[in-house]
This record gives sequence, C-alpha cells and structure tokens, in this order.
Amino acid sequence: METVNFGRLGFVEIGALSVGRIVQKHPPRRPLKRGDEKALFKFGGSAVVLFGKPGRWAPSGDVLAHTKDNMETLIRVGEPVAVGGRLR
Repeated sequence: METVNFGRLGFVEIGALSVGRIVQKHPPRRPLKRGDEKALFKFGGSAVVLFGKPGRWAPSGDVLAHTKDNMETLIRVGEPVAVGGRLR
C-alpha cells in the first residue's frame, strides 16, 4: 500500500484462532527423536507484519521494548504501531 507518512508498505495480516505465538522448545542443532517436544502454542491473538522502506518509518517505542524482552505487544484498533516521516 502507498501511504503519505510512511511511503510504500507491505502489510500482511496473519490470523490464528487463539494462537498468539509459537515457542520453539527443541534445540536447533540437536537431532529430533520420536516423542521429543519441538514447539508449543501460546494463547493469544493474531499478528500483523509490516515491511517498509528504510528511513521512512520505525516501530513505536512500546513495540521495540516488548520485542527486546521477548514479549508480545497488545495493540487495539486505532493505536499506533509505528512512527513515520524522514528518519535518520
């Protein structure tokens, strides 16, 4: 989509019924054996993925802070997810 504040964006909505995230439990370099737990689903909501031109937008502060702490961010309809304009 083309936007005034952010330039051209790729915007992908991902819907999953009652799945907020998938947690990988199995060490990636260890071979899987029958019965090993590979991953688990955590309760939550759906997700949105945004792709944009560098320098035209940045995720909002709460999204960045939660991501750093491996936490999801609850965002309600109408709340900002990014800041836009010419960023350096």
